Formats: sequence, structure tokens, C-alpha cells
Amino acid sequence: MSKERVFSYFLLGMTLLFAILVLLVLMPFLNPILWAIIFSLVAYPVHLRLSNLLRSATISSLLITFAVALFIVIPVFFIGIVAVRQSVEITRTLLDYFQSHTMIDALHNLYRVPFADRILTEDMLQKIYAYAQSDEFRSSITSYLGKLTQKAGELFTSMLLATGSVIFKSFVFLISLFFILRDGRKFIQFFERFLPMYKEDLYEILLTIYKTILAVVYGSIGVAVVQAVLGFVAYTIVGVNYSLVWALLTFIASFVPPFGTGFVWFPIAVYTFLSKGIFYGIFMLLWGILVISTVDNIIRPMIMKKGINMPYIVLFFSTVGGMLAFGFIGLFLGPLVFTVLFSLAVIYERRLLKEG
Repeated sequence: MSKERVFSYFLLGMTLLFAILVLLVLMPFLNPILWAIIFSLVAYPVHLRLSNLLRSATISSLLITFAVALFIVIPVFFIGIVAVRQSVEITRTLLDYFQSHTMIDALHNLYRVPFADRILTEDMLQKIYAYAQSDEFRSSITSYLGKLTQKAGELFTSMLLATGSVIFKSFVFLISLFFILRDGRKFIQFFERFLPMYKEDLYEILLTIYKTILAVVYGSIGVAVVQAVLGFVAYTIVGVNYSLVWALLTFIASFVPPFGTGFVWFPIAVYTFLSKGIFYGIFMLLWGILVISTVDNIIRPMIMKKGINMPYIVLFFSTVGGMLAFGFIGLFLGPLVFTVLFSLAVIYERRLLKEG
């Protein structure tokens, strides 16, 4: 084996080794960096216009980063804190309610339910009353809510302890966003020199990534609008005051992981159950679970399909599977994996199969 070939293999091996080491170093920051890449792609058209207007890519990047921090990062951080605290208060309220009331109070509301007298016989109601008054029922409810309160308290405590980590990762996200916006073209040109691909093929893949991320963003906005409308319908039916305001909060909460709109409709369901009766409470709970939250997985792929040339079923599995595999960011990574794979397959067919 010639000295040049040995050197080539050695250089390739060392390059791969240090590439892996770099990836390991970046692993703790991978999530905020990926989010920075996603936000930079969405904001890039605005960045180009601002750069031309201000004649400075640095100032443009700084303004966009500041806007993202002011209107997205800071509000999401505080909404998350309030939502967790609200969850703890709700579970404690439920616990206090069941400790100070009998279920007879709630069961009396069954008489207000339309057609309840045709569904529930006198004998069935007597059995329900008897069980609701039993110590077994009260102890099981109290035990369950006690555990729920404990879990919610642990979640709140862990979130407070993780506040420093969240702030640091938010800082990493904003710094990454600034430099990706300012120097993104230089990064692409740097990798372009080393990737063994035709320039048009590389830009085809980059365009696919850009279109996919935009499709996911538009899909998320579309889903948020639909969920807000469905929430408004339910809030109006159960008679909650300021339904339009709650619908607006539902729209905002749609973008907040991990529970999304559940941060809004679940407290309303609990409030409705305690103040307006079991029928409206159960209706609000079922509407939230089966309609508001479920519509996400149905509507999102339908909207995304307008920007991505993929079958609906593939988009469905890519979004749901991506979130199950990678968490909330899998909403973007799942479709990206599929679309980039399809682009590579098309390039392979064009460059090797047809030319061969």
C-alpha cells in the first residue's frame, strides 16, 4: 500500500474521530441549536430584506434575535411556569373539594342533564348514590388525588430547579440564532467545499429542508387556529365567561410543549365540573381530549401536504412518530427525515440509475 493511500485513510479516520468528538461536545446544546436552525430558516426571508435595508447583516441578525427573545422565548418561559403552578393549584382544589363535599352534590346535577331520566333508572341512581356515599369511594378518590397532587408538586419543584438550565439553553438558542442568521451562508459554503456532491444536488436538499420546515410551521399555525375555534365553541357551550379570551389563550398554548392546549382546556374543564355540574364538566373534558387535542394529528398533515409532496399517511406517521421518537422537536425532525430521504432517492435515481 502506497504512503499516499495510508495517509488518506489515516486522515479520513482522524477526521471521523474528531467529528464524533465534536458531536459529543455539542450534544448538551443540540436541542437549542436545532431550534435555532429552524427559527433561522423561517426568519431568513425577513433577514435578507432587513440586511438589504440596513446594509448590515449583523444589525439585522441582532434585531431578529431580540424580537424572538422578546415575543417568543420570554413569554413561553413564563407561560410554562404559570401552567405548572396552575396544575398544582388545580389538583389541590380538587382534593379540597372531594374532602369537603360528598359526591351527592355532584350527582344531583344528573337531574339537570337532558334525557337523564330516560337513561338512568331509579334503581341505577340508588346504586350510584350508595357507592358515592361509601368510604371505599371516598378513600380511593382521596388517594388518587393525593398522588396527583404529589406528582404535580414534584413537577413544579423540578421545574424550579431546572430554571437555571432553561435560562442557559435559551441563551444558547439566541446566540446560535444570531450567528446562524449572520453567518449561515458562510457555513453552507464551507461544507459545500467538502461534500462530494454536485452543487445543484446539495441545493436541492437544502431547498427540501427549507420547504419542509415552512410546511411544519404553517401546519402548526393552522392547527392552532382550528384548536382555538374548537375551544371557543366548547367554552361558549359550557357558559365560560370571556370565551374569546380563552380561545386566544388556547391558540397561544398550542405552541407550548408538552401539553399544548391542555394547559387551557383542562383547568376550564375542572372549573366547569365544580361550578356548573358533572354534565358540563365531563363534556368539556371529553371535548378537550377527543376533539381539541386529537385534531392536531389530523389537520396538521393535511395542511403540510400543501407544501410537501408526500402522501398523507407518510406525513401522519412522520409527525406523530417524530414526536414520539425525539420529543417536541420531532415535529420538525420526523418530516425532515422522510423528505430528505426521498430527495436523496431522487438524486440517486437521476445520477446513478439513469446515467448508468
